Parts: sequence; structure tokens; C-alpha cells
Amino acid sequence: MTEPPPTAMPAAPGATPDAESGGRGGPSPGAGPAELLLVLDPQGHVLSVGAGAASLDGHDPAELVGRHVSLLYPPEDAASGGVARAMDAAAGLGAHREYAWRTRPDGERFWAETVVTATRDADARLFGYCVVLRDLSAHWWHERRQRAVAEVTKSVVECGPGLEVLALAARRVRESVGAETARVLALDWGDTPTVCAVDGVGDATSPGFVMPGEATLVREAVRVGRPRIFSDTDTDTDHEPSRLRAALREAGLASVMEVPLTVRDRVVGLLEVANRRGGRCFTSEDLRIVEPFTGPVGLAVDRSRAEEDLDRLGRGSLVGQDAVRQALNSVAAEAVSRTGAVCCVIYLLEPGAGLRPAGGHGGTGPLPCDQAERSVTDPVRVVMEAITTAAPVSGEFLSAVPLLCREEAVGALCCRFPRGRHPGAEDLAALQTLAVRAAATVEAQRLWAVAREQATREERRYLARELHDSLCPALYGIALSARTAREFLRRGHTGAHQSIDSVLRLTDAGLSEVRTILCRISPESLQTEGLVTALSRYVGQVRVRHAVVVEAKLSAEPDAAPEAKHALYRIAQEALHNVIRHAAARHVLLSLYTEADTVTLMITDNGVGFDTSRSFPGHLGLRSMQERAREAGGTLEVDSHLGRGTRVRVAVPARPTLAGPSAGRPPTDA
Repeated sequence: MTEPPPTAMPAAPGATPDAESGGRGGPSPGAGPAELLLVLDPQGHVLSVGAGAASLDGHDPAELVGRHVSLLYPPEDAASGGVARAMDAAAGLGAHREYAWRTRPDGERFWAETVVTATRDADARLFGYCVVLRDLSAHWWHERRQRAVAEVTKSVVECGPGLEVLALAARRVRESVGAETARVLALDWGDTPTVCAVDGVGDATSPGFVMPGEATLVREAVRVGRPRIFSDTDTDTDHEPSRLRAALREAGLASVMEVPLTVRDRVVGLLEVANRRGGRCFTSEDLRIVEPFTGPVGLAVDRSRAEEDLDRLGRGSLVGQDAVRQALNSVAAEAVSRTGAVCCVIYLLEPGAGLRPAGGHGGTGPLPCDQAERSVTDPVRVVMEAITTAAPVSGEFLSAVPLLCREEAVGALCCRFPRGRHPGAEDLAALQTLAVRAAATVEAQRLWAVAREQATREERRYLARELHDSLCPALYGIALSARTAREFLRRGHTGAHQSIDSVLRLTDAGLSEVRTILCRISPESLQTEGLVTALSRYVGQVRVRHAVVVEAKLSAEPDAAPEAKHALYRIAQEALHNVIRHAAARHVLLSLYTEADTVTLMITDNGVGFDTSRSFPGHLGLRSMQERAREAGGTLEVDSHLGRGTRVRVAVPARPTLAGPSAGRPPTDA
């Protein structure tokens, strides 16, 4: 049985998948399959046609009679003998069933089930064939869209790289609808739309802010808080259609579908599908196709924004509490300017210590309420009530909004308003938006602190392991040899010089270990002199320390990101470390080359090898190399067989260059 491809419909020569589906992304999933019944002679010519021919494939029944059944097959299938093979299989087995593409008179393809049954006379002689053709296009398109949603959801759940996940989502949405362009937009703080990913027409456009005409349509969808379809034929008088049609013309579009992405009742972005002028207008059926994508894509946009906040916090000129205070001061200042409050203070709830002012504008410490105001509204009481109930609290002078991290209140944003200026609904809405921003800042600082602590623990664990495995044996040997030499000297034995020589050898080995550990911790030559030089020096150290023949075949310095070079260097270290400890190899070849858009590192040895299907509890080297390759956007392959050595191959993306696709070729193995 031939199955349809998982994500893309094969196109007829000169056609696109969207063209095959009539520009609509395929038939409606709810449409029932149409059937066509044909009676053929033994040579495959049509003798008669049953009902349904016109509804199935657009053929006039009268036109089909007398023609060969191959006209229903794609040209390449007919030319390769697919029709003859199907009839031969039916003649031999009695019936033959297959799922494959079929064609209509205009060349348009559709996915169909074809059952060919041989008919015989009373003497068992082949009389002809009966062919039943069922159009399964609607079912195929429905499954295809379900697979696309599942693919995007899996990428989000597995926490793939944010921009790659959003680019995948834009591509699958565009393919599912059959549109010209699909974009994923995020709403920055203050509801400013920015483009995160584009697929289709204009996919080379760099992410950034949207154009004025596009921004009008985006703001309209955000304002109403529900999906909107904007078209040249829009006649909805409730939403100023003339203004929206003008925005469409300004953007050069015929139809746009804006679908809000909501996370925890908060709009974090939009899925946008668009067709240029002259293209078809979207319908409610298209909206039903897009809506299943909104859940996972919304989570991806929300996570991407949190990662950006964390990066921004980590890149700040200040660190720790100073960085948080600076960010929260900015939020408080915006709260004062947007609501007309006298001052704003952001409190954080410290375990065991109560409330702590962490940022503010217009005053520091507790809110500067006078005695008359305190008799009406106590700031601490209002703030604690907002934190306890995890809901906004508004008094005569004060308004407090909780800072929610993972649905738990960690603090509150509190504003004092001037006498006679009672905070209204718009003020509370603005404060809630700013509270989300403040909570994200606090959460980003917490995650940054956790990540820093975890990195510190990992580095300490690595140092402890390296010192235990390398320096401890050397120091123990030095001490043992020194005691032996002292005993020889006390007895007047002539063998003391041998023990002293052993002490000197062990001291040299210990110094070499220290240099190696320092190089592993901070490979300065990698930043200053490049990856090739760093690898050459490390290979030289391995040769001297372990007396193993290590051959290095290195191309010119690859043009790759610093993170990718760092990953390749660490993987090479780990691979050579494993060879020395476990492989018992006599020869090792380390190769580095750039080809097309990939930088490849290979470490090959002629050691004992191992069974790659087995698990090795407690040995984290392979897992560490795989994680480093994945973090650099690359892949790692390990090929090993018992008694036949091991090959480790890692490939990471290279930066595109103007010189051409190849800056080096794979060196041939010696």
C-alpha cells in the first residue's frame, strides 16, 4: 500500500500543493467520499461507467467509455507501468487494492482508494475487470492537518528552539489553509505587535515591527479579543469597514485572518494568515482549520517572551537585585504615567520576612500616605489582600494588583491616587498589564539565579571529578615515592635516586593535568586564536600525556557561531577522553571540515568499540555530547561495533558566506 507523505502533498509538474487543492487547502473534512464504478475489458479499456463519475473526477461518463483506464492515473504512474501491474495483480489474486494519487481531466490530483477486481466467465477465463475508485481527499486533508497540529504541539512540548518552533508553526498553518503567507506575531509589553516568524510570500523579511496598515488590523483583532477575518468584501458596519478596507489596501492585501493567541486569559500574540490582492478571501472554514494551532503556538510565544526577558536580564549592566530593582522601577514609572497615580511601589513577598519594597516611582519604601488616608486605607492591608486573594483590590485611594508567577502571588503592584481621583476600570486594566510584566521580570531573575546556581554546582562537580581522577593518583604516587626514597636514604640504600626520579615524573604529570584542567575550564585560545588552533593544542597534549597516536586533519577556521565552536571543542575533548579511558585504541583520527552550510567534526578510533544499543548508567559522556550538539543546533551520531572501533560525527550549522558552499572538503581517512 502506498501511503501519503506525512506533511507535503506531491505536486504535479508545474503545480503547487495549494494549486492542487484549488487554493483552499483541500476539501472540507466533513465531505463524504465519492465513488466511481468502471467496467473494463481485459486490456483495460472502459466498457461502462457507473453513477458518480461527474461528481468524483469531473469526467463525462460518455467521454470515459472506450478510453483506457490509465487516463485516471498520474502520467508518471502510467508511463512506469503502474496500471498494468495493478491489473496483473488483480488477475493473479482476484483483487488488488491500493491508495495512491489519481488525476482529473484538468490534471488536478486527488488521493483515492482504488480496488481492481478481476471478472471471469464460467470457464474461469479472464473476462475483464471491475474498478471501484473512492475519493479520500477530504479524509487525507483532515489527517494531514491533524498531523501538522501534532507536529507543532510536539515541538512546543519538547521545548525546541523558540524561533524554530514558531517558524514551523507558521509553515504548517500556511500549508493547512493554502494561503500565501502566514505569520506569528507577539504582543510586546504595551500591546506592540512584533513579527516572530514568517512563511510563504515575504518569508525573507526579517522579524520586527509590523507596517502601519498591518498594525491597524492587528490592533482591531486585539481590541475585540476574538478571531477576525478582514476582506475587501467586508460589510460589517459595527467595526468601521471603510477604515479596515483602507488598511487592507495600504498593506496590499485581499484578505487577512487574525487569530488571537491566548495564555491564561491573556492575549500574548496572534496567528496571521494573509493573501495578497487578487487572492481568495478567507472563510469561517479556514478559521476552523487554524484554531487548533492556537493553543501550542500561544504557549510557544509566551515561552519565547519569557526567554527574551531572561536574556535581557542576563545581558544587563547590573546583576542580581540591582537588575530587578532597575526593571521594576521602570514598570512603576510607567504605571504612574499611564494611570495618573501619585506614586507606585512594587512589593515582593519574602518567605519569613514579609513584604519588601523592591521598586517604585514617586516615593520609596512604604507608600507615602498621610494620616487621613491611612485611616481609610492601609497600604499593607491592601497589598496583602491582593496577594492573599490573587486578585486586584481597589480602595478609595489605593489600588493593588498581584504579581502572579505560575498562578502563585509573589508580590503586588500598588498605586496611590490623588484625593478625589478614584481608580477606574481602565486604570486597573493598565495596572494588570504592568503587573504581568513585573511578574515576568521577577520570575526571570529567579530562573537566572537557579540557572547560575546549577551551573556552579555542575562546575564544582566537574572539578571534583577531574581532581579525583587525575591529581589524586599523582599526589598519592608522589607521597609514596618520597617515603620510599626517605627510607632508602635512612638505610643507606643505593636505590633512592630511582624513587626521586619517580617523584619528578609524577610531578611533571601532575602539572600537565593541572594545565589540561585549566584548558578545559577556560579554553582561551578558542576565543583568541580560533577552533583549529585550540584543537591542535589539545591533540598535542593528548599525544604527550597518553602516548596515543592522534592524527589531526583540520581544514581552515570554520565560519560558525562562537557557541557552535565551543560545542565542537567540548565534544572533541569528551570524545578523546572516552577513547583514552575506554577504547584501548592505537590510532585516533580527528577531522574537522566545512561543507555546504555545515561544520563537521569526526573522531574515529580503532579501539575495542561498544554496543550502542546498551545503556551505561552513570556514564554521562555520550549524553553530554548529544546535549551540546543539540544546543548548538546540530546533530551527533555515534557508530560503533565490538572489536571494530568507534566513530563520533557531529555536524553544526555554519554561517552563510558569499564565497560559496564549500570552505573545505572532508579529508580522506588514512
